[in-house]
Amino acid sequence: FKDTKTDYDIRHLQIYCTNKEKGCTWQGNIKDIDTHIPKCPNQVVTCDKCKQIMQGHQLESHVKDKCVKRYYRCVYCQIVGKYVYITGRHQEVCPDAILPCTNEGCQQSIKRCNMELHRQTCPKEIVNCPYYYVGC
Repeated sequence: FKDTKTDYDIRHLQIYCTNKEKGCTWQGNIKDIDTHIPKCPNQVVTCDKCKQIMQGHQLESHVKDKCVKRYYRCVYCQIVGKYVYITGRHQEVCPDAILPCTNEGCQQSIKRCNMELHRQTCPKEIVNCPYYYVGC
């Protein structure tokens, strides 16, 4: 048989959150712990995107600003992709990335896609003498 008085007494015992050592200050009845734990800011959670483990209160800023698998917009061409790609490999090939001219002494910054055109007219480009083919 079920002892309802003992069940009531147990369910109303005061307890602390199981995350007290991690900083949670919640204190309540045993019956309420199952409601508290999923919302506890100190409960250990896992980022769905990158699988990094952290405390619940860190998840929102992690997903927004730190997750390497969050979506991110290239500051040059505005393409959207995962942060780790956009800030890595994409930066090496982005046609709209601004690069310094490779000619010594040229102080201009040029979009990657315009670099060849710039080098054709750059005053610092080293060109061969028109008589190069005869040894000049």
